[in-house]
Amino acid sequence: MRRSLDYIFRVALWVAYRLLRLWWYVRQPHHEGAVIAIWLDDKILMVRHSYRARLSWPGGSVKRGEAPVDAARRELHEELGLVVGRADLSFVSGVLERWEDRRDHVHIFEMRPNNAPQFRPDGREVIGAEFMTPQAALAVPLVPFIRTYLEQKVL
Repeated sequence: MRRSLDYIFRVALWVAYRLLRLWWYVRQPHHEGAVIAIWLDDKILMVRHSYRARLSWPGGSVKRGEAPVDAARRELHEELGLVVGRADLSFVSGVLERWEDRRDHVHIFEMRPNNAPQFRPDGREVIGAEFMTPQAALAVPLVPFIRTYLEQKVL
């Protein structure tokens, strides 16, 4: 039952994402988001969302009145089941980018745990997660600001 319910959620997210892309094309909205680059030694955690073909990081929208670091913490919990404190995340940069027909202001945080975190993708929004070398991640389609970040780390 759980697996079929997860499948229904994945289909709904896929459809909703495409409808949102159409809405973004028409409205050209401003979006504020927070993402987390989780490093374990020399590898970075890459996630596969059910609705997007490109690899990404855990993260999502910053809600009205929410601090970006708290949005990052909330998204880690929702997508991967990780509970982290504010002190576990360090702010790296803010990126302003036009992507997916909207103006995106993305807050990038890093997390560098001493041991591999015990995460579990939610099976709905996030369907996979694995640590990869930056070079391996750069060899596949990525969200643009993540590609830029990794290229700067590698060069």
